[in-house]
Amino acid sequence: MKIRVERIVDLPETEVLIRCQEETDQIKNLVKTIEAIDEKIIAKRGERFASLPIRDVFYFESVDDKTYLYTDNEVFECSLKLYELEENYQSLGFLRVNKNTVMNTNKIKTFHSTVNGRMIAKLKNAEEIVISRTYVSALKLVLGGKLS
Repeated sequence: MKIRVERIVDLPETEVLIRCQEETDQIKNLVKTIEAIDEKIIAKRGERFASLPIRDVFYFESVDDKTYLYTDNEVFECSLKLYELEENYQSLGFLRVNKNTVMNTNKIKTFHSTVNGRMIAKLKNAEEIVISRTYVSALKLVLGGKLS
């Protein structure tokens, strides 16, 4: 794949043009990713609602039939279910990592294996997330690793 950036000073709006022989799944995922750069999610904190850039979300967690959204240092309530979040934001690096958590893999700082085939991901905000062994292979694939 060849990438070229062309700077045009008097262009009224940024335009992205993708030239391809056929529209593959890779191209479709690229389009989704570009479209989602400015995507926001509505969340609630107390009685206030906030519109947050999805790229600022570290992970979503389900507790007692409620879904919470975690940013660098804040927690919000989200109206979507984990399966909806997983489907909507998979192309942006969000991945189910255990029964109750969908994590933004772009926020991983380090990770290591633990007993019983699990992994621990340390996020850029110093929080640690347990990846159950059911989801370890999917995480390795997303991060570009090979299955062993």
